[in-house]
Amino acid sequence: MTLSSTQVLADEVLALFEDQRDWEGMERLRPALRTWLLNDPAHWPERIHDLRAHPLLAHLHACPFTHRAFQKPRGYAGDAVMLDHMYGLTLSFPHPASPGGRLYAYTTNSPAAHAVRARRARLATLIDHAAENRPDARVVALAAGHGRELGQSSAVRRGDPITFAAVDQDQESLDELRRSYPDVHTELIAGDIRDVITGELTFEADVVYAAGLFDYLPDGAARRLTTRMAQMLRPGGVMLIANFLPDCPDIGFMDACMDWRLITRTEAQVRALFADVPHPERVTTERDEYGTIAYGQWRAPLPS
Repeated sequence: MTLSSTQVLADEVLALFEDQRDWEGMERLRPALRTWLLNDPAHWPERIHDLRAHPLLAHLHACPFTHRAFQKPRGYAGDAVMLDHMYGLTLSFPHPASPGGRLYAYTTNSPAAHAVRARRARLATLIDHAAENRPDARVVALAAGHGRELGQSSAVRRGDPITFAAVDQDQESLDELRRSYPDVHTELIAGDIRDVITGELTFEADVVYAAGLFDYLPDGAARRLTTRMAQMLRPGGVMLIANFLPDCPDIGFMDACMDWRLITRTEAQVRALFADVPHPERVTTERDEYGTIAYGQWRAPLPS
């Protein structure tokens, strides 16, 4: 019986892991999975099946970051605890010399992890700019998670009187946000994002953003939400959306080994989500330096 190319790759990578050459093994596995997903999508489900039937998967799941995404203890892969792993804000990690620890060092320093950390810094900068421009700045975060950008905000460290309105379906995440930032004036809303899309739940904001939410929204809902976010802004306010790119370096590994499936978009597709927002000349889009996340930003006009 001829082994499939998936099985051959899994055998090779597992042998590298067993030889404690984990970084080399991941550098072999990650780009191969990305190439197969992008270049041969018709056979991708078959490759996932073969990979998950291989002993390699158990070795990969010794990494708590990879395993948590696959197990989904809160019902979805990209929960706020996963982000804390990427931020280095958790004590739940294995010994660095163990097999799981060596893999953890790789997965939490992948391009996706670097991109998520850079995204957090970008959100903190948005908060700081809003606080500089308006002493009573209101910031609205959709799918806010633990709100870790507050920990990087200079305005928060200074004690500026911002209001941080956090919307999230996960009450555990909101509880952690409250515990972590007791000195920030927060409004915590355990709500369904559908209520924002329909207009049943709305806000007035100087900054509104959705950092990871659009990775899970189909085009129709994403476009309506973009329009709703623009309508929330005070004059001169800024909205930001972020979306993983279809060709990001980690996309195959996330799908096959972490069962972390995203609705990805190109930079042009992110721009298309602003189709119903007025003043299209105010839309700016860009890819991040890690080839992982596309951003779309729009600033509300000032009164003439």
